Amino acid sequence: MNCLLRNSRRLLLVCKQAGGVRRLASLLPPHANPVLRFSQLCRNPRTVAGVAALASGAAAMAALGRYDREVVPYTNRTHMVIRSPEAERQLWESRFTKDKKTWASKSQIVDPLHPDSVRVRRIADKIIRATYRTLPINSSHDGTKSPKPQTSHLKGCEWEVILVKDHYTSAMCAPGGKIVVYTGLLDRFTDAEIAFGIAHEIGHIVARHSSEIWYAKWFPLPLILPFFQRTEMEADHIGTLLLGAAGFHPYASLLFFRKAAMIERASWTPEDPIALHPSHKKRVERLYQPKIMEEAMKLYKEAPPDEGTSSQATGEGFSFRQTLGDACKLMSTRLRQVLTGR
Repeated sequence: MNCLLRNSRRLLLVCKQAGGVRRLASLLPPHANPVLRFSQLCRNPRTVAGVAALASGAAAMAALGRYDREVVPYTNRTHMVIRSPEAERQLWESRFTKDKKTWASKSQIVDPLHPDSVRVRRIADKIIRATYRTLPINSSHDGTKSPKPQTSHLKGCEWEVILVKDHYTSAMCAPGGKIVVYTGLLDRFTDAEIAFGIAHEIGHIVARHSSEIWYAKWFPLPLILPFFQRTEMEADHIGTLLLGAAGFHPYASLLFFRKAAMIERASWTPEDPIALHPSHKKRVERLYQPKIMEEAMKLYKEAPPDEGTSSQATGEGFSFRQTLGDACKLMSTRLRQVLTGR
């Protein structure tokens, strides 16, 4: 950043000197009047936007001078983060508190004792316990040649799961263990599919994605889109592993995206903004890779009885046959609506 400021001062000094603008214009192509050409470039919106993007990029790279290299648990990917876990948690906890006040003022927060709230917390609790139980066995690095996956930010997390009244069929999270589930998710998905939605959000927390993509705000959307999509795919990967470790069948992640795709197609409009997430098809293809599913199935078979399999026996938790049946019913309903024009 200091280098950028010094160069800017030199540029201004040259411009102030006699013939400074002409000296700068001499660097431009000779096919036009250099002074007029330089002034035209200054008035060109595209040029100004390009210079602004370069300046923003320089500022971002200067900020990245204070980054840390960490290894993501479960996937063992090395990435850069620019905030300490403490600073990250403090920032997002204040924002989460503000959002909670807004939801409460609109009576959108479902009572913690409501059966739906209890249902969501029970599902989330299984995923959280599976996260802490499986973290050590997924640390493949030996600590001598390569760093071990970063897990210290998960110590002392004050996990909080709230249910918010909204039609969105999704969930969201904030560092420090804050998870929000929207009632729209409960209306359309089974327990196992809801578990994947929550596991996906916990995957973001485990991987510290919020700190990794923090620098992306300095870049134009086309440049940062691949970074957002990569974090979403990684959260899918981690979420599927946690799903199996919690006693839910890993294939529920595939059913989640297939059902989400049908819901999205039914509600799509031309005015919808550009999606930051990868396509559902791409996410399903990625999760269906043998390496991911084999590891998830291994964790599923090793899951303790109290992590989900016991509740399946009583019919209170995940039933893969039931989930598949629900997906088939939804597809048949959509097909009937298309054929009848209703």
